[in-house]
Amino acid sequence: MKVIKKAMKMREVGVLVPLLLLWIITYFINHAFFTSTNMIALFRSVSITALGAIGAAFVFCGGMMDVSAGSVYGLAGMLAAIAMKDWGMPVAAAILAGLLVGVAFGLVNSLIINGFEVPAFIATLGTQYIARGIVNVISEGRSYTGFPDGFNAIGGMGFFGIPWSIYISLMVAVIAAYVLKYTVFGRSLMAVGGNPETARTCGINVKLIRNAAYIINAVLCALAGILSTARLETAQAAAGSGWEMTVIAAAIIGGVSMYGGSATILGAVIGVGIMETLTVSMTMIKVNAYWQRVVIGIVIILAVGMDTFKRKRMSGGK
Repeated sequence: MKVIKKAMKMREVGVLVPLLLLWIITYFINHAFFTSTNMIALFRSVSITALGAIGAAFVFCGGMMDVSAGSVYGLAGMLAAIAMKDWGMPVAAAILAGLLVGVAFGLVNSLIINGFEVPAFIATLGTQYIARGIVNVISEGRSYTGFPDGFNAIGGMGFFGIPWSIYISLMVAVIAAYVLKYTVFGRSLMAVGGNPETARTCGINVKLIRNAAYIINAVLCALAGILSTARLETAQAAAGSGWEMTVIAAAIIGGVSMYGGSATILGAVIGVGIMETLTVSMTMIKVNAYWQRVVIGIVIILAVGMDTFKRKRMSGGK
């Protein structure tokens, strides 16, 4: 009973309950929802999007934002594909090249925002277009398929019939949760997001902390893009379009404050579960794809509105 009472006090319970209710409702609408095939497909989708949500949690925690995630996702997957197909690079080297895309865009974003003090939304909107433009230039709008078996295996099944992406995402989530809660960097990031001036007064290098958060975010988005390419066994120029909105909404739904100073990795992952379940549910009940976008848009607005409301209540505002 003590364990149950302690678990009920966890902040993530507030988003876990809606997820479970959504699963139950979907099951009653379509009993095929809880089949092993469908659940594996759902968790595989969650695992890839969760990487972006975890990255967003770091950025939001530091009081920043990033709307270039989808383009970095697409560029990393495409570059890895071209590296293998056109340049003849080994699988490991191609994956490294894709991850370096994340490092590069993380550095560029942080330099523009923290170095030249350009607003984060404007800076990352610009790099979003830059990354998407590079994808179209290097691919010439073509799709790439026929990758080596070693690369495709990364997107396939691992131990006990569970996709490798789930193992990778779980490992990243555990490390991220530990970093945020128990390391100097995590505590410094929380302090920077809560009040950057106070953090600076306490001797924290605000720019360095924020730069690291942007690099972590971009690398995780790049990793998600590479895993998605391996899973689908194809790289497309349009991959990741709009993905950043799902990532941002999932993080906020999961309890990550877009105003900084507060983040929960488990909550962000559960938020992804809600977003992905919504998509699966609407597909299973045959909701028109265009209406699905309307619903997701409403969810994003509600998520931001709830975060704003909670922040006002905590600050004693009306």
